Amino acid sequence: MTARRIAIVGAGPMGLEAALHGRRAGHEVVVFESASIGEHFRLYGPVPLFTPFHMNSTELGRERLRAGGVTLPGDDETLTADELRERYLLPLSRLSELQEAVQEGAKVVAIAREGTTKPRSIAAAGDHSRASSPFILQIQPSQGSARLARADVVIDASGVYGTANNTGPGGLPAFGEEALGERLEQRLPAISGAARSRYAGARILLLGDGRSAANAIVDLDALVRAGGSAARTRVEWVHRDRGEGIMAPVPQTELESLPVLRELDRRANRIAREAAWIRWHPGATVTSYRVLGSGAIEATLADPRGKEERIEVDRVLALVGYRPDLALFRELQIHLCYASEAPMALATAILASQMKEPAAVQGCLGQVSHGPASMKSPEPDFYILGSKSYGRDPNFLLSLGHRQIADLFTLIGAPEPRLNVAAR
Repeated sequence: MTARRIAIVGAGPMGLEAALHGRRAGHEVVVFESASIGEHFRLYGPVPLFTPFHMNSTELGRERLRAGGVTLPGDDETLTADELRERYLLPLSRLSELQEAVQEGAKVVAIAREGTTKPRSIAAAGDHSRASSPFILQIQPSQGSARLARADVVIDASGVYGTANNTGPGGLPAFGEEALGERLEQRLPAISGAARSRYAGARILLLGDGRSAANAIVDLDALVRAGGSAARTRVEWVHRDRGEGIMAPVPQTELESLPVLRELDRRANRIAREAAWIRWHPGATVTSYRVLGSGAIEATLADPRGKEERIEVDRVLALVGYRPDLALFRELQIHLCYASEAPMALATAILASQMKEPAAVQGCLGQVSHGPASMKSPEPDFYILGSKSYGRDPNFLLSLGHRQIADLFTLIGAPEPRLNVAAR
């Protein structure tokens, strides 16, 4: 087998590690990044990661960086998202084998097969002609004209953090949601840092009860305690009705194994129970928003019995999860799970393991790699890697993605070494 042209979408932790493995295997690799390297980690900023450094990096990556004289964090050190980007992802991108492979500001807007269309040449029915047609990728650079790129293999490692879930009933947008503009934030902001002026003293509608919401509660508590105008901060908190639980239930094994997560769970639940500046709306749903003449937002909430309440807030912080961008490969033959929107082979394997050992696979730490076959899709040589491979299922860890990379390259293979004719 000769070297193959591998196109990777996304220069985050999965894309960079996959590129490093691909180059080491002897393939031609290009990584298209719509913004900057590790962009999603940059956006997540000062939020502490709840897993230690050795779970967020690979042996190959650490080995190459140490050989280049880079001082790395300790294996058990817990970093923020920003710190992982600065101390690992950016140095990784500067390695000689990756420096020219990564193209920042190059957004992949669509992927297809050259010379055919989605309905033709169905590989699942035994027609193998699609495999001989290269992929074509539409690239929209931040500067300059759009162009096409071609590849033999495509790895989608674009993640899910760029596509937030809607805030309305049943996963639909609430009426008026699109009109909120910058008043609606769907990523965890640096409340005590760059976003302080937006939140100090404001009336906030907080949606969600997962780990991002827990971090928001902790950050808002620090803001209120700082005093001054920030002491007037008020939060209307809409979350699922979990009975006695407050934040999203986390398996006890994870709380015992991950000190950062254990401390976050303890602090957020204590604040949520004691803070006078929080008003709860358990089980409520946002049905609509209306921007008033004063600039305030009128949000209509419906409780579980359908009774409506209107509240006025200044901002909406919606931390209700993320979903994969499926438009990217709309013209390819990808079989997706009807529930999670993950690739069907992997989704089926995850579901099977959950049914077999439900207690063992709760949360992130219970997830395991399901082998090379779970990485396949009906579209030959197209792979979804990382958090996007889990679709809407949030139970994904970077260490699991690293195992996916190893599985993936058993499928892609490595070029056979060239014979030295002169030596013969």
